[in-house]
Amino acid sequence: MKKKPDDVHRYHILAIDDEPDLCSLFKDIFEDEEHSVTTAQDGLEGLERYGERKPDLIILDLKMPRMGGMETLRNIRKVDKDVIVIILTAYGSAFTAREAADLNVYEYISKPFNIETVKNVVNEALASRRK
Repeated sequence: MKKKPDDVHRYHILAIDDEPDLCSLFKDIFEDEEHSVTTAQDGLEGLERYGERKPDLIILDLKMPRMGGMETLRNIRKVDKDVIVIILTAYGSAFTAREAADLNVYEYISKPFNIETVKNVVNEALASRRK
């Protein structure tokens, strides 16, 4: 069945990043696009938010206090092998990129990033869920 142009399909996005301004930016951008957004300031809080409401997509920073992004991702993958994960990091390396690929990450983006690039990757990833 083909969707009508006025149909709005809402997805739930979980943004896990220790930069509050970045979490606010993601919330503003993606809520403007009719998605719901939950934010978390570190991996432990991210796991809590994940448990409260399973997201369709996770935007995940790697370097955070209390629990880093890779440990958070490994914990999420124990219960959900399919949730879409996009990693954003200022501390990327070949090792973490390989580890992310092994953990089925949709995209690995280095900070600083272009916000339009992130929007496009998120929208592309969510569109792939509909297929």
